[in-house]
Amino acid sequence: MNRALVYCVFGLWFHPVLLEAAHNAPNCGKPLGGNNFPSDRIVGGYDVGYYRYPWFAALIRYNEVSCGGALIGPRTVITAAHCYKEFLTLASKGDLKLESIYNVKLGVYNICTTESIQTEYRVEKVQVHELYNQKKPYYDICLLTLANETRSFRPICLPQFEMSKRYKDGYVPGLGTLRYRGAMPCTVHEARLLIFNDSDCLAMINKTGNDLNSFKNAFCAGYTQGGIDTCQGDSGGPLQVQNGQGLYVLLGIVSYGFRCASPGMLGIYTDVSKYLDWIQEKSGLDAGIVNLIYNITSPITTRPTKPSHKRKPQRRPHKKPIRIIIY
Repeated sequence: MNRALVYCVFGLWFHPVLLEAAHNAPNCGKPLGGNNFPSDRIVGGYDVGYYRYPWFAALIRYNEVSCGGALIGPRTVITAAHCYKEFLTLASKGDLKLESIYNVKLGVYNICTTESIQTEYRVEKVQVHELYNQKKPYYDICLLTLANETRSFRPICLPQFEMSKRYKDGYVPGLGTLRYRGAMPCTVHEARLLIFNDSDCLAMINKTGNDLNSFKNAFCAGYTQGGIDTCQGDSGGPLQVQNGQGLYVLLGIVSYGFRCASPGMLGIYTDVSKYLDWIQEKSGLDAGIVNLIYNITSPITTRPTKPSHKRKPQRRPHKKPIRIIIY
């Protein structure tokens, strides 16, 4: 085989034809247990019930969940850049290493118990988007390389291309607070959120007195009547949609919001489909490569475990898990 026609990814050589075929043979985005296909019922803020999403990641600091994330490929977790916001200045001066801030836990359902599937990883490399510091709260995306292999956990699917038309709704799992400044749950909860068009999103942002011109590569989701939303501790977690095959695809990353579930206020999510080139550049991953890697390496499928018995952004101290809250 002509090496000029193959690609090397994570030590494996792939022919372009195989990469193209991998797009049609997905081995990602499959939840554990239950029906993979979308439900017609409107849900929000409910307990997922068991270990369902093998790609869901919890960023741990001082034994507390500080942010969420999603496994998108071998040893690669995607999260929000703002989870590292308060540490960037010190890191730029060499006073600390971003890799030392969090450990990442996979296999999570009940964070308050020691579940056999839970595995905690040290972070080997942190890649915050280069424009985040200049453009925040936008370009709110970050890649983490874990120190050890993650083949026991299936990743979520990446979008195959930039989406010009978004899905109507999506699901967000997380371990964040159940109400603004409220207590954190032990178990992963999930909300179904409506996805709004950009004109509605910009109108909402305009009401807050924030700069419309800075809105970039993001979208709004939630309910105009309030009541269902992501909140503190959900930052960096996945907003996931189901495609026609019932597979979960990563559409958004929990970015920032205006309190939590307030009437008339929607949450803002980083549009992952706008960053596919950046993700590929930094990690070597795209939808086809991920599927091919996992088809070849045959990740372990673990059975579900039963549950155990002008408004301005304001900085919050990092004593509890955070999400950017604007109020």
